[in-house]
Amino acid sequence: MIDLVIGGPDMSGTSTQIVYVVDYLKQLGKRVKDIRGTEIDVLFHAEIFNEYNAGYVSLKEFLLDKNVSDEKKKEFVYKANDVLIGLSEKPDLRIASMVRNDITSYIDPDKADVWVMEEPVRRGAGQTVRTLELNKSQYGAETDQISSGFSFQVCRVDEFYRFRKVLREKDKIIIRSRSEESACYQINDANNLKLGISKNLYIQLPGNKIAFSFPPTHIFIVCGPENWTKDQFLLTTDDSKLVLEKYRDFRNKRSESRNNLDDFESNIDYQLFVNKRYAGKWIDNLYVDACKKYNSKMPEIIKFRIFDTKEGIKQKMEAKMKEILRI
Repeated sequence: MIDLVIGGPDMSGTSTQIVYVVDYLKQLGKRVKDIRGTEIDVLFHAEIFNEYNAGYVSLKEFLLDKNVSDEKKKEFVYKANDVLIGLSEKPDLRIASMVRNDITSYIDPDKADVWVMEEPVRRGAGQTVRTLELNKSQYGAETDQISSGFSFQVCRVDEFYRFRKVLREKDKIIIRSRSEESACYQINDANNLKLGISKNLYIQLPGNKIAFSFPPTHIFIVCGPENWTKDQFLLTTDDSKLVLEKYRDFRNKRSESRNNLDDFESNIDYQLFVNKRYAGKWIDNLYVDACKKYNSKMPEIIKFRIFDTKEGIKQKMEAKMKEILRI
């Protein structure tokens, strides 16, 4: 069983890096399914929709396939909505899960060798995080890391029992975009995050208890240097010819393709604080403490330089995957 998390500060490229890892696994002949997204995105993989999902990694791939008629695409969307709003033959709420029971639509975990997940998802508590907790200013309110911490942990309960628990038991490869390592964003700090959630409470919340009891096997973190600043140029210690970008310029370049920055992405001081936690020993020490509390195995944490070229990061991640898979 491999449960790999790809994390890091905002704009570190987690979505792109998932593509690197997934493409590498495909090259090895692994079957991949992607359950990131909304309830309809994950419902697409349910057995009741086998006539549509066969051969597709994701709903998006199916909808973008020019060889599939618009009629067939609309047919799936209508049927999926009927299932979710109770107009199908079985009118109970039929969200998807990998557990055979009376209240969800079953997804066979053996459909794939690799399952791709994300946090927060765009369903359930994850939808609340994305549309409310990260964008309080849009509602005339202030950000609240304690409220955010509680919402995140609910998402972890949901995703674990519906999917991740089964996949781990089945010895599947799980690739996740972020996880409970997002504690870097939420746990309080006397100087930088006074209104954050306390470390003890964070570790003990039900969803986080599950997360640290069944932690990732590996965490890939792409981050900047621990002493990264927003205004000063820094020299790398290993290559004096390479000048790092200041964070302000880096952020502006990375955000060009984004329509809107959420409240946390737009706060430069906060992002540098989060990066420092990822780059230093803070994240490692969090897992040492939490895994010790729940008698679980500490994940292997592997860090990559955010200033390496995309191709360089890709090659390093592929080399590490080869080592993990013992190829």
